Amino acid sequence: MKATFRVLELVILSSALLLQGEVKGSNRSELFKNVINKVDPDIAPFESALTSTYVTISLNIMSIAEVDEKQQTFSGAYWVTLGWSDSRLSWDPKMYGNISSVQVKAEKLWYPTSVCMYNEIGNDKCFDAKDKQLTVYSYGNVFYTTYLDSVSQCKIDVTKYPFDTQFCGLAMGNINFGTEFLTFNEEYSSFLLQYLQPNEVWDIKNHTYDVNNVFIPALNSTQQQIYFFLQVDRKAFYVVVSTLLPVIILSVLNLFCFVVPIESGEKMGFAMAIFLTFAVFLTIINDSMPKSSDVIPYFTIYLLTQLVISGLVVVLEAFVLLVHFHFSTSKEESDTDEKPRLKNKFRVTGVHLDIAFFLFVLLSNIFSFLYFLLNVIR
Repeated sequence: MKATFRVLELVILSSALLLQGEVKGSNRSELFKNVINKVDPDIAPFESALTSTYVTISLNIMSIAEVDEKQQTFSGAYWVTLGWSDSRLSWDPKMYGNISSVQVKAEKLWYPTSVCMYNEIGNDKCFDAKDKQLTVYSYGNVFYTTYLDSVSQCKIDVTKYPFDTQFCGLAMGNINFGTEFLTFNEEYSSFLLQYLQPNEVWDIKNHTYDVNNVFIPALNSTQQQIYFFLQVDRKAFYVVVSTLLPVIILSVLNLFCFVVPIESGEKMGFAMAIFLTFAVFLTIINDSMPKSSDVIPYFTIYLLTQLVISGLVVVLEAFVLLVHFHFSTSKEESDTDEKPRLKNKFRVTGVHLDIAFFLFVLLSNIFSFLYFLLNVIR
């Protein structure tokens, strides 16, 4: 008897599940039949500018690929979600088995095709939902998400390299604003760093977005655009350790050329060795320096100044040796002659020149470093 009741329970449960599945299937079919399939994909939901369609853009940056100083470009990877309102696609979930959202092929519905990136230099400048799945919600909003590899124009200012800050981003707008009546909804748009992967060179310090009205003189009309801004700071530690610190050490070594005794015969060799080291070192780090013809980084000015000072040290050391070996040898003077003794007392020697040139190069090094430092940190 128990076995009979158990079999009966299983039959009733199976029938209920089957009926529920049929109802759900019927609900979804009815929803597509009564709502989704009745929308003409060629007809937009707006009639005029007064009934424009609200569009939201959610930008989620994943990584910074490159900031190219020479090409003046900013490369990044993003997830982009576009959403818009379409009152024709709204329904009461209670009438369709509490179904609140469905996936629909883009070809079955109208979607905006005129939202483009104005400062994009890649091939895909405009967003296109073709061959994508759209998510339609019962309150009439439609969304889709796409992946974007962007290379955008960005004015790179390397004046304060390697402590520079760059301001880049994406400018988006409706290129057919005269016929496609779209309004960017600033309140529901967003700029996120949810999936951001750290970059080895750049660090994002600030990110924001803004919707502005831009006047187009050629068309004598105003166009709405949405800007996504990024403030990125260069991570200067590697450049300081690998480039700036060795240059400072070489500039200090330049001073010791005037400390080496004249009689040792190593003064010129020491000065030439440091000068050649400077020249070779600057050649090596040339590839890592930002290349820009518009502005010259203060760091480049500092490096060139140190190279000039190093070359000047070689010239000054040659002058010291010339004075010491050719003009500091005095003739034998009489013990009773006071004037020659007075002249001998104030005679300039190679040691005196070493002290004077040491102070001159020291002050030059301090001034050039302070000039560089004060300009990059202000």
